Amino acid sequence: MKAPIPTRQRLTNRVIDEVCSLSADERARRYWDTTVPDLCVQFNAKRTGRPSFMLRYTKLDGTDGDYSIGSVDKIAIDSARTEARRLLNDLHAHGIDPVEARREAREEAKAPKLKTFGDLAVAFMAAKAEQRPGQKPLDEVFFLNRYVLPVLGSRKFDKVTAQCVEDLVIAVKNEVGARHRRKGANGKTTANACHRAIKRVYKWACKKEVATKNPADFPPLFEIKREKRRGRLTEERFAQFWADLSGRLYSMSSPKPGLLAILLFLLTLQRPIDVARAIRSHINLSKRMWIIPEDYTKTGHEYHVPLSDPVARLLRIVMSIADGEMLFPSNRANGPHMDEHSLTTGWIRARRRLIKAGLLDDEDVELYDGRRFGRTQIRAKLGFSNDVAEAVINHVGQQHEGARLYDVEEMLPHMTEAHLKWGEEVERMTGANCLA
Repeated sequence: MKAPIPTRQRLTNRVIDEVCSLSADERARRYWDTTVPDLCVQFNAKRTGRPSFMLRYTKLDGTDGDYSIGSVDKIAIDSARTEARRLLNDLHAHGIDPVEARREAREEAKAPKLKTFGDLAVAFMAAKAEQRPGQKPLDEVFFLNRYVLPVLGSRKFDKVTAQCVEDLVIAVKNEVGARHRRKGANGKTTANACHRAIKRVYKWACKKEVATKNPADFPPLFEIKREKRRGRLTEERFAQFWADLSGRLYSMSSPKPGLLAILLFLLTLQRPIDVARAIRSHINLSKRMWIIPEDYTKTGHEYHVPLSDPVARLLRIVMSIADGEMLFPSNRANGPHMDEHSLTTGWIRARRRLIKAGLLDDEDVELYDGRRFGRTQIRAKLGFSNDVAEAVINHVGQQHEGARLYDVEEMLPHMTEAHLKWGEEVERMTGANCLA
């Protein structure tokens, strides 16, 4: 009777051929190499077919792991030993688990190869759309598709320089300014928006470690000078608008979302678009905080909005009406949330009612004056610094580009105090417990 082949010996091509020639019931499942003791020739559970070289190793958590090096028909025993030694060295010297490393390599191979700026932009837009299911596309999508991609789309993303971005931004400004489609249009706003879109694409790419630098990381080229609107909204006018809006709110059998949205805008001083697309899961009433992620904001920065007592009361009313994720769902087919222009429309109607009633003698009072008025009161009347007032309205101006002027961790207590004081000021102007 022929002696069985030892399961531990120096593996050679002859030994491997010999164990492969055995019938399934004669052979063991594993035959170990004595030169590299963690290397073996392994048959499957039924001991059928040709075997593979397998490395048995101890994982970082102390459990055993098996790594398949390859079939004996495709890899020579010497190559299998060399690969086993390399894997063991990487594991012990660098903590690299061979199975995890292979999985990551396969995932990386499956990932789309991003070579051009167009590739980056498409991946950026897809990632943001996935993070914001059901939401309208970011503003950057229009500017990228309309102005940026036709120029930079085919250029390798690592060959886009600051000069390339500057040339494009200037060209957009000149193109839009030459059309004069809108009275007073000079192209500066569109040019800055294109610049901001490019910057956000590279910011995302750097965060994903696809790109190593952001060629658009410089301040806006064009300063937008807007007329100062001081005094358009006073304490008296604020109280008049509040009385009209809240009065209509309580006169209805079912509170109208548009009116609630305007009141939330006046209380939090956040941008109309941020109020219109407010999401339930972003708001924590128990911690009195509304955190708007960077993917949902105009500036690409995360916003922290501390909630005062009247804001918390108003949000409880809103949440009792809206049963979905959107606090102000759209009643049309143009999107999942209320259009920000609905707030402007509601404000205009309130203004018309006040003028008709003889309570307001000036038509030039805009919705956004509420945000300007609140910021001014926080600084000039309530005594907070300009930085705190800017932080309360989450304003990111030119001096903030590239880095926030303030650190949220450091500024948040001051922001919280300012929001609370503003809530008390609104109650004082409009009547105690204004949303009881």
